[in-house]
Amino acid sequence: MTDTPLTDAVRAYRSSARARLHVPAHGGGAGSPWLDAWLPGICSWDVTEQPELDDLSHPEGPIAAAQAAAAHLFGGARAYYLTGGATQGVQAAVLASLLRGGSLLAPRDSHRSVLGAALLADAEVVMVSPERDPRFGASLGPSVESVERALAQHPDIRAVLVPYPSYLGITPDLEGIARAARAHGALTIADAAHGAHFGWHPALPPAALGQGADMVVAGMHKSGGSLTQTAILLLAESAAECSEDVALALRLIGTSSPSYLLMVSLELAIAAAARDGKERIEPAVAAAARIVSPARVVSERPQDPLRVALQFDRPADAEELYRGFAAAGLRGEYLEEGLALFIVPFGMPKPEIEMLSAAAAALPAPRPPSGIRTLPTQRIAPASALRSPRERRGLFEAEGRVSADVVAPVPPGIPALWPGERITQQALSAIERALAQGLRVLGIEQQSLWVVAQ
Repeated sequence: MTDTPLTDAVRAYRSSARARLHVPAHGGGAGSPWLDAWLPGICSWDVTEQPELDDLSHPEGPIAAAQAAAAHLFGGARAYYLTGGATQGVQAAVLASLLRGGSLLAPRDSHRSVLGAALLADAEVVMVSPERDPRFGASLGPSVESVERALAQHPDIRAVLVPYPSYLGITPDLEGIARAARAHGALTIADAAHGAHFGWHPALPPAALGQGADMVVAGMHKSGGSLTQTAILLLAESAAECSEDVALALRLIGTSSPSYLLMVSLELAIAAAARDGKERIEPAVAAAARIVSPARVVSERPQDPLRVALQFDRPADAEELYRGFAAAGLRGEYLEEGLALFIVPFGMPKPEIEMLSAAAAALPAPRPPSGIRTLPTQRIAPASALRSPRERRGLFEAEGRVSADVVAPVPPGIPALWPGERITQQALSAIERALAQGLRVLGIEQQSLWVVAQ
């Protein structure tokens, strides 16, 4: 049997369809010649549900076979293709876990998609603060002890969501957290938006399924080689009984017209990983290992070696290096106050790696954080705050009020303010700095934000 049944089915359809008297309107290309001029042949691959092409909502043919291949590669009981990114996977996993009630436990630095998932499930979110690295202040994720305390204090928790890894590639003790959740009767959902490639090479952290997660959202476009907006939701054997609830959740929140272009890219990336994933990622791992610097954020926790985060004492120095590389054509992933993040892709050319390595080696070690980073206080549960009457306030007129929206710089999409949190001067200053650096900050419009009405 072929290792790309969906791709083969679409290819056969392209050859056999003399005329496409169905959507999309471009009819395979003739109706939108500007698209074909942009990317020759792209419209011929942009198909829709036809009998031989299967249906993602109820897969029985080549899509079902493709998902089975993904489950086999990742060691899961079931796999679901996602064309709405890891956000769709997080929302479906949380919704499926909480269909029959209960609340969600998540660390404070979770992605903003967690809130949408909680709203869909009509559930509250119990938040725990992440641990911090004493040398760099980077998030280490939630500790097992903090999760155990929260589970003891909130017996209605039915799902525990864990970012695996963090945006900087650092992994928490997922195995210990999953053990604690299982003892409580809760499912563990690993948000592996940045960890789809884990387990493909011995230098990488272990895959989330092997660490006891019941559900894993793997962001294939971020670290698996498929097109942007693709991801996979994986179920372990321990969550196999949730498969019908997951399928229902995906039908509720997913599009009825998923992109076959995206699905084909998923299948091709998975097939390539199954054939030679280790060999393909080896040059990138070796290249990243050459970037040695006192300023590089390195954790004692297992960490993705392809994430090169450089920490600076002076934010201006981080910006100068980051924008200097951009001016030379080397575009990084993320810049925030005092931190520049670069991600080594699978096909990184050697000259550019050497440029980054030389610049990083000359950087001094940053000073350890001077104090504990304080987080805004939760005054109202997030979902309840979103449902409350609201009003807009200017950015610096909002101090002391309660946020009624998610305020999150993008990337990485980790909220500076969650709904229900008291708005502090520290949070407002961080938002202002993000805006000054040119970042998009969701929840801020014309220097104002939503607050709970008094």
